[in-house]
Amino acid sequence: MKLLLCGEAINAKRLLLFVVVPLACLAVAATIFLPSGLIRLAVMLTLVLPIAFLFLDRPSIVFYILILILFSNLDVYAPFRLYRYVIIFVFASFALALASGRRVVTHHPLMIALLGAFTIIAFQSISVARDYDLAVRKMGWFVKMLVALAIMTQFTRDRSEFRKFLLVLAAGILLSDFLPFVVRPPAQLRSLSLLWGQGVVRYGGFIYEPNVFAMCQLFLIPILMFFVGAYRKPAIGLFLVASIIASIGVLTLSFSRGGFVGLICLLLTLIVVERKNRAILFLGLVLIVVGIIAVPDVYWERVGSLFDFAAKRTDDFAISTRVETIRAAFRLGLENPLLGVGIDNFMGRSQYLIPFTLTVHNAFMQIFAELGLIAFAVFIGMIAYNVIIIRRLMARRDDPEAALLGRALCMQQVAMLVNSFFIPVAYEMVFWFMLVMPAIGEYAYRVTPGASSRADEGSTGRK
Repeated sequence: MKLLLCGEAINAKRLLLFVVVPLACLAVAATIFLPSGLIRLAVMLTLVLPIAFLFLDRPSIVFYILILILFSNLDVYAPFRLYRYVIIFVFASFALALASGRRVVTHHPLMIALLGAFTIIAFQSISVARDYDLAVRKMGWFVKMLVALAIMTQFTRDRSEFRKFLLVLAAGILLSDFLPFVVRPPAQLRSLSLLWGQGVVRYGGFIYEPNVFAMCQLFLIPILMFFVGAYRKPAIGLFLVASIIASIGVLTLSFSRGGFVGLICLLLTLIVVERKNRAILFLGLVLIVVGIIAVPDVYWERVGSLFDFAAKRTDDFAISTRVETIRAAFRLGLENPLLGVGIDNFMGRSQYLIPFTLTVHNAFMQIFAELGLIAFAVFIGMIAYNVIIIRRLMARRDDPEAALLGRALCMQQVAMLVNSFFIPVAYEMVFWFMLVMPAIGEYAYRVTPGASSRADEGSTGRK
């Protein structure tokens, strides 16, 4: 095969004479006359620039790197803010793609309107925040997360791109789960969360917050179950099942009571929605049995404290303080129905209601107290719209894989929403990825003219 330049064959002798030989001479001269620092810079640019140009020409590669970093937190090992440079590359490469004729993807205008309304109200809530700096920082983080969501919509246009996205996302979470067992995290990030009563250390992976870490497992497990049904090859299936069991294992190591409740709801939803799919139903039952056998006794003691508190047999300080913060959040929401007390300002405004400084461990009450009744209604509207989308996906008789995705998203939504009743995740990235996932999935698996035959061919589950 001949080298081509602008459609014409390249003359190898001229390439050697006018390009290769002069560059070699320049390299020798630079080695002799230039300082060593400039030589290292030139070598680095020689190695980096071709890779940079390759990434600029292939925005999907940069997008997958971004998703891997977002969900694995591997950039903690970088000596600089790697995430920022990847974002710049994503925008630059996508701008070049737009200049080359790529179209901007827009769909589900109702979801876009709800997200926009929620963002506007959150921004307006800064005006009533007593701790202005804290509110601005949280709003900045929320906007960055929305940018990541907007980028995701541009690279999940069809089922193939959506599956690749889910694979990279799952790989990122699995790296965050298990890489700390192999590679030590940076010294400044080796924070420990202890349960002094039970004498155990809570595991948080590279998330560094055990409750959010447990929620990430609830986000991951339905995705892995979707791939179990979509890729019915024994080797792949065995790896996926092992990954599911391992994810449940690290969830238990987090000692998150909310995570346990979410996991139980996930498995119960699995039994309900997959009752006609014997393979997936059997997998769910196996997971329940393995979980009962493998979970350590100290974890059952911690989970049992929920039932003891509900039966008023004991007074758990952690649970009682959370109940008090929920009551305080409800009162603050009623007293400030328009804009709440300001984004991320609950702790400062609740000090005259409760005698301790603690954020409200309930995402619904967190939004109600900090952003007000209108934002809370918009948030409930997004959840209701997701229910409609998931029902449409689950009813897809023409595309079994789309229906399988709908059932997986149903499990994910139920588990994470139940879990959000126990932890303050109203502005967490993985929580909002969960909220927009049904809209993204339905668009990727949409019915297009002439695509029905391909959907039937590709939905047999054997890939």
